[in-house]
Amino acid sequence: MSRDSDSESRFENQTGHQCKEWRFSPSDRCPGTGSYIYARNATGAESPVAGICQRTRPAKNLYLGLLAMTLLWVVPVLACGSFQPRPTPTRDIPVAVPAAETPVPDEPTPTAPSTAPPSPTQTSIPSPTPTVAVRNPLTIGEPARITVPGGLNVREQPTIRSPAVTLLAQDKRITVLEGPVSSDGYIWWKVDDNQGTVGWVAGGQGIDDWISPHVGEARPIDRSPVVGDRVIVTLNGELTVRSLPGIGSSIVARARTNQTFSVVAGPQAADGYFWYQIRSDDGAVEGWAADGREGERWLSPLE
Repeated sequence: MSRDSDSESRFENQTGHQCKEWRFSPSDRCPGTGSYIYARNATGAESPVAGICQRTRPAKNLYLGLLAMTLLWVVPVLACGSFQPRPTPTRDIPVAVPAAETPVPDEPTPTAPSTAPPSPTQTSIPSPTPTVAVRNPLTIGEPARITVPGGLNVREQPTIRSPAVTLLAQDKRITVLEGPVSSDGYIWWKVDDNQGTVGWVAGGQGIDDWISPHVGEARPIDRSPVVGDRVIVTLNGELTVRSLPGIGSSIVARARTNQTFSVVAGPQAADGYFWYQIRSDDGAVEGWAADGREGERWLSPLE
């Protein structure tokens, strides 16, 4: 700040000190403090330049003001909440959980081979077949005859569940090989039909006998002849004997009922018949004759 002589002749522009004193306002309601600024003049005496009164409020008023300002800030915050921005919600992305590893079993500890000798295996012995009581037993190795009407099935095994091989006609002569065996309520015998077929036949149910050990005299059998059979004419009348198989060939002779022959050849199929070459015992008649038609037997083997 610049100074000049004129100004300095009036008063020095500096503040010396302040003096405080208690005074009362005109209304005497509240006390206050007054400050006066003095100026030094040219003579060195101090005189007050201005009577500026500065009031200082007590500390209580200061605390009330701070409290009011705090309330002005706290009340809106409590009413409206925080002014801080809310976090944006985020969606949790599922994380694949690795599958549990399959535990690997521990390798078995190798076992040392046993040096002890193995215990002997007990062989099961099949129980013997119980003896079956038969009223008219057959003799093994001896001939027998089928007596049941309609004949008997020959099966592979002595049971009705076994497949049938062939059918033996009534009065058929057989040879007994094995038996008896009880199965499925029947008495079974293993037989040979003397023509290449071997199997099991049911001899009855314990009451009726379907196979008789009494063979007796040879009887005509309802079956087709084979070479070597002894046959008998069972046609009621005369059987034509021809030179060749077939109804167009020449007639050699006519055989009568119950006349017997031996089969030397056949069969041959011709004109809807099966033909067999037959020969008489004296050799006087030899030719081809049909064995029958539609279930009617003209030449029947003797057994």
